[in-house]
Amino acid sequence: MRTGKRSACCRAGALILALLLFSGCVSALADSAGDSADVTILLAQNAADELGLKDADGKPLIPRSAPEMHGRGIPEVFGEEPDYRGVVGYAALQVGWEVSRFNTFTVTPWILPVYGPGWQEQPDDMIRHKTPVLVVDQSIKEGIGHKYAGYLYVVRLDTMQQTWIDVTQFVTVPYWTLELTEATKYGYAIAVYRNKSRWEPMDRKAHRGTVPDGTRVLLCYSSPPKYHSPDREHNPILGIIFRSRKESDSNFRTFLFFNEDDLDLIY
Repeated sequence: MRTGKRSACCRAGALILALLLFSGCVSALADSAGDSADVTILLAQNAADELGLKDADGKPLIPRSAPEMHGRGIPEVFGEEPDYRGVVGYAALQVGWEVSRFNTFTVTPWILPVYGPGWQEQPDDMIRHKTPVLVVDQSIKEGIGHKYAGYLYVVRLDTMQQTWIDVTQFVTVPYWTLELTEATKYGYAIAVYRNKSRWEPMDRKAHRGTVPDGTRVLLCYSSPPKYHSPDREHNPILGIIFRSRKESDSNFRTFLFFNEDDLDLIY
């Protein structure tokens, strides 16, 4: 009996420590990306233990990090269903219609839908972009372009709640901590433009122009890329700026390519 109590206390203590680390209360212990990943795995393991989660063989679920998997239903091998079960990852905006079509992307945090029985969207229960999750189960199938569509049953590591999310809204790495050229391979992000290099932004026709310092840029995600830069060496980063608040204006939204040194990632 004492052993059981001691084990429960140890798990509780580990969970409290993980939550403190995760919330930044002892951020000095988690400055590096590696430390942050370890903390997330610790949170996931405690969630799996407390909820009694099992794998497909009925054994205790052991959370794992899988940065080699791209996420978003993209298979490592065409025609082979990616297996996300047991993977610790993040809910992350994928479609981006609302934030990229209208000048509202600076309103953060970005919010993603979750789903209930019959894959019905739950309007009263949303999930924030960047929320860490542990995948427990999946219901996906191959769709257009060899990508897999469907849903993942996850445990939210911020609330310990279990819910379904769209597989396209799941990534395996916190890409917002990566270099810009890598980050944009995973998802949308926000950066602030500062003219630090001598390479002015350019459009898809190679026309260069000035952008005011401090302009917020919506960094685009597309796999495969929708547009290619005319100057991939000096201006590889695709972004959207909004020059007007009126959608009817011809210059309301503009696609531009930026030099990486001129963008500071803020979200």
